Amino acid sequence: MDISNWQAGISIPGVAAAGFSWVEAKVSEGDYLQDPAWPGFLASAQRIGLPIIGYHYAMADCGPVAQVRAWLANNGGAVVMIDFEGGGGDIGDFWALVRAFDDAGVKVVLSYLPQWYWEQIGSPDLSQVPGLVASMYPGGGGDARDLYAAAGGDCGQGWTPYGDAQPLIWQFSDQASVAGMSVDANAFRGDIDDLTALIGDDMTPQQAQQLQDIWDQLRGPDGQGWPQLGRDSEGQNLTPVDALAGLIETVNGLVADVRALKGATSNEPG
Repeated sequence: MDISNWQAGISIPGVAAAGFSWVEAKVSEGDYLQDPAWPGFLASAQRIGLPIIGYHYAMADCGPVAQVRAWLANNGGAVVMIDFEGGGGDIGDFWALVRAFDDAGVKVVLSYLPQWYWEQIGSPDLSQVPGLVASMYPGGGGDARDLYAAAGGDCGQGWTPYGDAQPLIWQFSDQASVAGMSVDANAFRGDIDDLTALIGDDMTPQQAQQLQDIWDQLRGPDGQGWPQLGRDSEGQNLTPVDALAGLIETVNGLVADVRALKGATSNEPG
């Protein structure tokens, strides 16, 4: 199932007891929201061994690096599902966000990019999109199994390819009754080992914090470089790597000047 702070308080053990094999939970949105329910969902799922993956809701008016920063700040982990729909932008914005996650050492393994939004942004090629997640709802509420069966199950229309991509996961309901709440429900055609291999994230909270610390040091506050290290020709704050490269260039120039000065002195008469 797919949950966020809107389902805060839902029983994760109750979700597992209802027969769900994994959970997708919101971690962050744009560069401005860290979902407060995520830490509790993650801890509850880990306690009972229920696979869980976090997702980030993409917003085109927020820079990719800043969006990744929001993810890391909420300990999203080393794998991510991108929720790319209304407000996400075009396919170029999608790939820019994928690259930003890659640069941070976070692997994009699932991409919720529903057909309605795919058509809205011009029906681009999706053949290289990691783990396409589709959505198509038969309508109505109730037990998730009944809703899935009513939608055609493993032969339902939600599995129909689009953009030259085969959906890996189908979100077949937005009104499934689970543990006393109405939630989005998803199906995966495969066994549990295939699923956990796909979304598995063995990163501990300590490792997640270490990853965030490394990101902070390399990219600076909000990924915008460090003002105390100076700026480049475009006015952007330098990262430690940029500053070091500039320092090496300056030192090499000074060394060349000293050598030239020594050569001129040694050639003077007297």
